[in-house]
Amino acid sequence: MLFPVYLEYLNVHTTISIMCTSVRVQEDYMQQEQTAGFHGDWLQFMILTNKLELPPLPTDTMDRPRLSSQYNEVMNSKVTLLTAPAGSGKSTLLGNWLRSAAGYAACVCLDEKDQDPLQFWLYIIHALDRVRQGLCREVLPQFLQRYAIEPRTALILLLNRVARSDQHTMLILDDYHAITRPEIHLQMQDFIENLPSSIHLVISGRTYPPFKLEKLRLRGELKQLTLQELAFTTEEGIDFCQNVMRMEHASRDALGWVQQTEGWAAGLKLLALSHTLGADSAKSSMPIMSSFPHRAKDAEAGNRNISDYLLEEVFQRQSPEMQRFLLRTAITRRMNSRLGQVLSGLEEAPQLLRQLEKEHLFLIPLDREGEWYRYHHLFSAFLKRELAHNHSELGNELHGFAALWYEQHGYPSEALDHYILGLHMEDAARLLEELFAHFIMGEWWTLRKYFDVLPLEMVKARPKLYMSYLFLVAREMPYGEMGKQLDELEHVIRMHLQGQVAPAIIKYLLQVTCVMRAYMAYLNRDLEGLSSYLMSYMDQGYPDDIAFQYMDYDRRESMRVRSFHGVHGYLRRAEVCFGAITKRWYDEPAYVTSYYGSGYGEVLMEQDQLFEAVKYADRALEVALQIKVAALLVPAYVLKARLELHSGRPEEGIKLLQQAESLLSEKDAEYWKTVLVAHRNRIWLEYHPVETATHILADPVDEQQMPVEMSCDQLFQWMVRIRAAVTLEQYDYAQEELKRVREQAEKRDLLTEQIECALLESVMLQQQGYSDAGVVALSRALILGEPEGYIRSFVAEGEPVKRLLQQYLVLRRAKAVSDDGVKTTYVKQLLSAFAQNKKVRGRSAPDEAKHEQKEVGLSPMEQKIFGHIAEGLTSKQIAAEFGISPGTVNTHIRRVFAKLGASSRAHAVQIAEQRGLL
Repeated sequence: MLFPVYLEYLNVHTTISIMCTSVRVQEDYMQQEQTAGFHGDWLQFMILTNKLELPPLPTDTMDRPRLSSQYNEVMNSKVTLLTAPAGSGKSTLLGNWLRSAAGYAACVCLDEKDQDPLQFWLYIIHALDRVRQGLCREVLPQFLQRYAIEPRTALILLLNRVARSDQHTMLILDDYHAITRPEIHLQMQDFIENLPSSIHLVISGRTYPPFKLEKLRLRGELKQLTLQELAFTTEEGIDFCQNVMRMEHASRDALGWVQQTEGWAAGLKLLALSHTLGADSAKSSMPIMSSFPHRAKDAEAGNRNISDYLLEEVFQRQSPEMQRFLLRTAITRRMNSRLGQVLSGLEEAPQLLRQLEKEHLFLIPLDREGEWYRYHHLFSAFLKRELAHNHSELGNELHGFAALWYEQHGYPSEALDHYILGLHMEDAARLLEELFAHFIMGEWWTLRKYFDVLPLEMVKARPKLYMSYLFLVAREMPYGEMGKQLDELEHVIRMHLQGQVAPAIIKYLLQVTCVMRAYMAYLNRDLEGLSSYLMSYMDQGYPDDIAFQYMDYDRRESMRVRSFHGVHGYLRRAEVCFGAITKRWYDEPAYVTSYYGSGYGEVLMEQDQLFEAVKYADRALEVALQIKVAALLVPAYVLKARLELHSGRPEEGIKLLQQAESLLSEKDAEYWKTVLVAHRNRIWLEYHPVETATHILADPVDEQQMPVEMSCDQLFQWMVRIRAAVTLEQYDYAQEELKRVREQAEKRDLLTEQIECALLESVMLQQQGYSDAGVVALSRALILGEPEGYIRSFVAEGEPVKRLLQQYLVLRRAKAVSDDGVKTTYVKQLLSAFAQNKKVRGRSAPDEAKHEQKEVGLSPMEQKIFGHIAEGLTSKQIAAEFGISPGTVNTHIRRVFAKLGASSRAHAVQIAEQRGLL
């Protein structure tokens, strides 16, 4: 939902008045980012661990061997469906199967809040992690990164990782009927079709899930249990009443109850409870029982009629204190004794809870410690209807009490839900404002849900919250439209809030407005605008707010020029984006712009300005070491290591990468480990090629793990693997994988990767003896690299590319290849860079060039004249340049021919290019 134009339909003066009033109220807390009870990262904040296990089996559970014994059949099936109305005994049966699984079962208890696809899969991953320890650590970082781009590749990653274990595991999804999002159903369909044989999926719900399972059914891989199979038999019903409900003398009644309820577990229990509490249930219930539905599709409606009647009977038999407790605590999804006291106003709430549990009155424990409870769905629904019908004025007030208790005790997400359910929107807006920074770390779907519920006028009345909202919807808002919103908002802040609120608040709001402008420029690839706004917020100061700091610095890629949105390897764009910011930042370093320093150092390195690149790399590393943010540390260390490689000091580069890893936290090290290993391997491939390549390829990779769209770091890792294959002359494999990477790079317009692919292909073809084809591949790299001034990518490939460049020049002069707009001066610039580049093996290129010149014996004048010959000047033009006669020029030329053993000018130029004399 795109939000409407700011102030479009509201009276400006009214809005300004609201904002002024609201800001005054907020001044005490707008500078704080603390939330009661919040600790840890956003995953732990949002994942409720009690949803990862079925409630413990209640004391009134009766084992029914004919059902619990089917565990073995479940573990021989790919999918088991457990489909029946509420109160049919599904959870009890699942609990028995869990006991049989002896620790090899994972469970997710779903509810109507679990509609976001990513959150849904995070729960499944966390559940499986309890059985297959280490799954979260190994899968989550890449899963989160891939899911945002291509969900299917993230699921493939998860399935492949799960398939590594042969340990048979039951995965239970309970109450799947609560899921309504078609997107989740589609992904589950794909998940089911590709389940590894070691996973046995059990889907429990009130309705048949919307999956196509005919193939599984035909192959005998699908098991299904419905209401008919779950219903109590006569013997089981009598046993339940006598031995569980302690009704030793009610066998005749029990027989009638089983027949009347057709074995429906909840109905049988309700009749037994009604009898226990003293009602003449056999007589009073008979008319209702006779209408029990025979068809499963009618079961839900029929069960409600029966259950409402019997629940009313059971409810009315309770004491006034118990009725008060039940009604007032029914609004919560879970409660404990302390919350029960707050909601009911009864000090004896703990005793009432214990009484409910002892009397088997549909109270379900949620943990083994007996702290948290919930009511059975049937009982909860009845109590809520009763509360709404007879005490409608209480509902909103109770939600307010629950929300305040949850907030004070460190459960902010549940507090928000209750504030909204109770229509306490001001409190919801206040809490959401405080929580925004934590939600933004990953729970965008939750944020959007709350913003969709809160009135927009209320959001706008809180400038900080409104800024957060704009940040959230920035990707949906047209660039010009967002600019208009920010212009009007800034006008309100500057013209109407001055003197109304504290200067610190005004300053904060203007800082965030500037950050928002920079963010929009970034999203829309307006790199000039981004540079301008970043300079502005460096002038104003950066807002001290974790949400906006996160937006700015946490770019989890190790090479900025490749990965920065809108730059994608284009050096001219990178200079526009990074240049002015970085030159200012060098003197006024701040962590929020430090990654621009690394990016600018990468530009200088590619342009072969290594001394300047080292300067900015050192500065970026200095700032990164001060604050130890991994997203700054790793790129700075990687840049320094690459510069050491280019300077002929590979061992120093390896040490830097090892130092980087040692400074990371355990969690960050896990995320960055594969990237740092890839950079180390890239260095060692230059100096220990065969040994390193063998080591790289010894670790097999399932190529199905290659997602549809890879990050720049993942592409780099894949390219290192391809280089290893080329080193070991596995050309077919290398060519096939190179094609896949090149297609991705071209599709996404990633320039560095396209150039690297062309260069590596040219080297590979040359090694196979296809020099002409190698020149063609090289020409593609030249076409791409010249407009942006690429140098180092060519030089880094070493002698093979140098020889291809020399051959390219010869063919160009012979007009055997098309120029395609590539200037020979660019090619000569590249060859000059080769000549200046220090080699690790043997002497440096300048030493080699001097040695060649010494052997040839060219005088300084002959060298100068020969340089003009290579440029294609005539003897007359050269003579004019030096103020000598054309005859003297020709004399020098003949001497050069003799020393080089050349027969013509073209021949002399070819020899000189091959020897690196030009």
